[in-house]
Amino acid sequence: MRRFVITGASSGLGQAIKENLFEWIDPFGDDLEVIDWSRETEVDISSDWSVSEAAYIIKDDIDCLINCAGVNEIEFAEKLSEEDWDRVLDTNAKGIWLTAKHLAPKMQGGTILNIVSNASHVPMTHSIAYNASKASAAIMTRQMHRELFKTRGITVFGVSPNKLKGTGMSTYIERRVCELRGWSPEEAKKYQLASLPVGEETDPETLAEFIAFLLSTKERHKYLGGCILEYGGP
Repeated sequence: MRRFVITGASSGLGQAIKENLFEWIDPFGDDLEVIDWSRETEVDISSDWSVSEAAYIIKDDIDCLINCAGVNEIEFAEKLSEEDWDRVLDTNAKGIWLTAKHLAPKMQGGTILNIVSNASHVPMTHSIAYNASKASAAIMTRQMHRELFKTRGITVFGVSPNKLKGTGMSTYIERRVCELRGWSPEEAKKYQLASLPVGEETDPETLAEFIAFLLSTKERHKYLGGCILEYGGP
């Protein structure tokens, strides 16, 4: 039985990854267990106590941890509240550390995949907390592989997608950009697409299939340790 833990598997990219894992690894669900850690399943990845309790419940070894949960707050830097800053950083950065901290002892020779973002290296207006959190996620990915591969044989790598199409976060971003800049949805869409290297948003289903392919066997990703793959352009 292969066991995967995915943070945020109840919606968006996390849900798509979960579905594709079954298609690529075990279509009949006889030899694959996917455990969703999200607020929908009452696991708060920003809380050490909550993650510790969720990890304690899992009695068997874990093959793979996918850190996919993420939140955003679109606001001018000087208007962003400390509460919102903490919420974004605690989920997107602290959550990666906490899940690895409590699951690594159950993952000898396993894999950790962190979903980062092009926000880790591309400055964006109204996005200071998200940019900071994803930059943290990027360097944490490299550091975690350096440490965990030596001590436990765990391969840690990241995938850094461009803006995803049709997710809850994308819908929120589109609405807030119009509110803050006074644009129409059509103006915002034109500006956004012009800035994307491939001229379109990243399809989460296509990305999920790619991720499931990489994770279907260790051979397909073992040389990616410490790497972050840019998906959809820089």
